[in-house]
Amino acid sequence: MPTATLTGLPTFRSYTERDGAALRLYCFPPSGFGPGFFADWAGHLPSTVDLFAAYLPGRGSRRDEPAITDARALIKGIADALATDDRPFAFFGHSLGALVAFETARRLRRLGQRMPELLALSAFPAPHDGQLQGEVASWLLGGIERFSTLVGAPARRFAEDPDLLAATCRPLVADALLVLQYEHHEEAPLDTPLALYGGQSDPIAPAHRLAAWNDLVTLPATPHLFPGGHQYPRHAAAPVAARLLADLRAVTHVV
Repeated sequence: MPTATLTGLPTFRSYTERDGAALRLYCFPPSGFGPGFFADWAGHLPSTVDLFAAYLPGRGSRRDEPAITDARALIKGIADALATDDRPFAFFGHSLGALVAFETARRLRRLGQRMPELLALSAFPAPHDGQLQGEVASWLLGGIERFSTLVGAPARRFAEDPDLLAATCRPLVADALLVLQYEHHEEAPLDTPLALYGGQSDPIAPAHRLAAWNDLVTLPATPHLFPGGHQYPRHAAAPVAARLLADLRAVTHVV
């Protein structure tokens, strides 16, 4: 089972510690955030689901470790961490975490390893639309206001606290570099069941850009939109978890 040992490599943190659970839910946080982004979900999941969140170097409480900015190295490390998992599992990725979840699923398939029961992707445009790198570059050049759009915090907090600004920007810049170096490669569509989630007022991943993920799978999904913007899950743990459970139960009987 993946653990939270700090080795300089991607690991996972458990928020429920349910060793007897039928399914493990691996969550991938958005740009700039650590695994705590999903901590509130623990109380909204049944005993059949064991919640894990990605624990990446350079993010969250691991912010003093060098961040991995090479997408290939990051995905390899995550896939290696999952290699010994012998229980059914599912992925949920929010924002940049959606891209990480998707590419991890593709790597698992290339390696002939177990695949997730469900691939749930949230608030990130499909990587083959050709606009991603240009948009990330604009975030980097847009200053505090653009960063605030991503992390959902008032710009004034950053302007008045240089230490907070630096601490917030380091992982965001690292994740931006990761996306700028990312290259989408055509592969056969994934057979894994898909679920798509987003915020109703998210300027980064509106419904039509979420729907483009269907080009990359064989089992298309209709985006489910929640009230709020890009960071909608921070204020909607219960409804998002309920929707995710419904989508899981539609494709597997273990939960």
